[in-house]
Amino acid sequence: MQLKLLFAYYYLHNSTMNITVLPVVFTILSFGVIATRIVRFVRKEQGQTFFKLLLTIIVWGGISYISLFPAHIRYLSRQFGFGENLNTFIFFGFVAVFVVLFRLMAVVEKLEKQITEIVRKNALKDL
Repeated sequence: MQLKLLFAYYYLHNSTMNITVLPVVFTILSFGVIATRIVRFVRKEQGQTFFKLLLTIIVWGGISYISLFPAHIRYLSRQFGFGENLNTFIFFGFVAVFVVLFRLMAVVEKLEKQITEIVRKNALKDL
């Protein structure tokens, strides 16, 4: 067990970090999304909750971390027996799922707002 931990420490801390354009783009994009969500939360714009802010920070921070430190994910992938090439598919799937999730959350919020307006109008008609 100690040999395995020693290998993990060596692998994670001594692997060379080759920064290319794609990790930099993902990192800039993720920090941009996080910054805009923080600004919208601080301004108390309608529909902005602490849960959405926290979810945004976790998801986009995770995307940034994965793009900057793929060796960590590669190590975990090897430990679980997935191999090397699966990382790319997992990463793009991760990004796609969360983009769709955020879009669905926006649609649901819009529908909730419209339903609230309709209910208020109908309640005022009855008076």
